[in-house]
Amino acid sequence: MESSTRRRADEGFTLVELTVALAIITVVMTSLTVFLVHSRDAGRYATQRDTAVRLALDGMEKARGMRGSALLGGRQQCLTPCADVVSAQAGTLLGTNTTRWDAAGPGTLAVPQPGAQSDGSVVAAPGDPEILQLDGLPFKRFYYLGACWQPPVGSVTTGIACGPATTTAPLVRLVVAVTWRDSQCPANTCSHAEAALFSTAIVDPFLVG
Repeated sequence: MESSTRRRADEGFTLVELTVALAIITVVMTSLTVFLVHSRDAGRYATQRDTAVRLALDGMEKARGMRGSALLGGRQQCLTPCADVVSAQAGTLLGTNTTRWDAAGPGTLAVPQPGAQSDGSVVAAPGDPEILQLDGLPFKRFYYLGACWQPPVGSVTTGIACGPATTTAPLVRLVVAVTWRDSQCPANTCSHAEAALFSTAIVDPFLVG
């Protein structure tokens, strides 16, 4: 009897026990692999987004120090619907109260600017974005321009940051959008945008009467 009991104890795991153990190991390893892959993808996307933010801010810095009228050089108002912006965020930042100046045209600089392109523009038109290769990944930088009017202090529309033009457009809204390709984003295309207002006048537009 004792010999029979010892023999059963030394027989090891049954096929069912091995199958269950392998299934548990497979589930654990699969979950761990998925977690590691998602962590790697999330880390890659965060790095790429940081790069896009820096490129958008660099593009905005490129435009600082220039008058808004200079930014309109080489551009003209869209006589037909302007090309769609590259992302919903950029469209929201551009706003609905601006007159788009994103068509190539014979616009001239009010004041000559260093680094102006052959057509007189100082920033690339949306149809010809800047392509910047960083860490083997191409980023596209788009510049969108819209002219708008700042109501003077005391008017009934005071408080509107940028409204429809009346007789002049003393402000220019610039939106810099950066796009890149990554599977983390819808349609594998990611984007980030920054916006700022630039004055076309020497006097404070808030005090224009």
